[in-house]
Amino acid sequence: MNRSRMNLSTWVLLALSGMLLFVYTLPHVITLRLFLLVTAFLISARAFLTALRQQQNELISALTIYAFLQAWMLVVALFIADQSIPSLLEWKGQWLTTTLSFVIGIGLAAMLMGAHLRKPSSVIALVVAIPITLLVVANNAAVLYDILRQETFITHDPGITDHTANIGYAIALLEPLLVADMLSRIGRRTPLLPVSIWVASIVLGLSVFALVIASSRNGLLTMLLAFIFGGIMMLSELRKIYSPKRIAAVFLIGTLLILGYVGVALKSDPRWQNFAETVPIAWDIDRDTRWLNSTGYDLPLSPSGKPVELSAYNRIAWAHEAWRMLLTHPWGTEISRDTFYRLELVKYGHAGMAHSHNGWLDFGLNFGFPGLILWATFLFLLARTGWRAWQEYREPLGFALILLVVMFAFRALFDSIFRNHMIEQFMLVAGLLIGALTLNKKRAMST
Repeated sequence: MNRSRMNLSTWVLLALSGMLLFVYTLPHVITLRLFLLVTAFLISARAFLTALRQQQNELISALTIYAFLQAWMLVVALFIADQSIPSLLEWKGQWLTTTLSFVIGIGLAAMLMGAHLRKPSSVIALVVAIPITLLVVANNAAVLYDILRQETFITHDPGITDHTANIGYAIALLEPLLVADMLSRIGRRTPLLPVSIWVASIVLGLSVFALVIASSRNGLLTMLLAFIFGGIMMLSELRKIYSPKRIAAVFLIGTLLILGYVGVALKSDPRWQNFAETVPIAWDIDRDTRWLNSTGYDLPLSPSGKPVELSAYNRIAWAHEAWRMLLTHPWGTEISRDTFYRLELVKYGHAGMAHSHNGWLDFGLNFGFPGLILWATFLFLLARTGWRAWQEYREPLGFALILLVVMFAFRALFDSIFRNHMIEQFMLVAGLLIGALTLNKKRAMST
């Protein structure tokens, strides 16, 4: 960084953004998080407005669709929801803070781009990488302490968080940068992260360890797909550098590693062992309604005589029921994190889960198909901005933005992540990346 070009407000916003990315995942810090969020917003608001005045079409388009989405949410709260006040309060608590996070990301990008840094892409990457890496290190240290104290290797350990999935959501912000960095090195381009390959590999290893110790099946699957998807995106460029034999050899090694991972996962995680037989039983939600209890007791039996796999059984059944609810309420119902639960109660007189564990379906139950279309369009515009930056001038941040959006949208198929701290931290990083790409476009194309 060039300190002489960065003023005090930029440094303060950098610190606040880093602290936000660190504490988003932690429990019992809502007041601190809100203080950091509001303070960072107040500092970044002017830079955000400056970014708007530059009239970058891609940024304006994304913001316009997002504004329409927020307007539709208010329509749902005022004219569709049975009770408007609770929905408006939920919008304030969920989506106003999400909007502030997006503004902060864009404002910070504008301030950093205005500082005329020599390597702005690396600085932007470090803004995300440093706090998330520190979070992973702290979490792993807490897990290792538990292992040493109990003198046994343990799994499903939340570390310093209050849920094993939370560290995976944070790592999902880091892995697009790691993938973009490593593939840039393979493509013989300037690394995105200004560190040695050994440091980047250690960070990746720490991230994998955190996901394994948390038994984050979805987190590991998402990371694996990020590397596969990134490799496919890089294939055309790699063909210009390496011979077909070398690419084929790397592809073979990668395939063997993936198959090895799948084999280990199938053997070590009992949740995979009865998955295939669980799917058709879970999908038939009218024949058996034990999924309403969402417990591990009295599970249906598979054809082999074993109980179905609990997680898959519940998630598939919940998703099927949520889809039928969405067809019944195509315009949405309310703004709430418990809509699935409420609709279950109305229909069955009993409910066991607040949400369906499918972010897209839960979002649809709130805002209907209009909301889903607007949200999907917004995410598409973010990814398209990244794709254009990568295609036009091979900007690694564009590569990272594509992966960030695609993996976030993919993860939402299995987890209800369009809510709470998950959506806020995603929007802060997405705002930072799209702001950097659009506001620094001319400079990036000239380098």
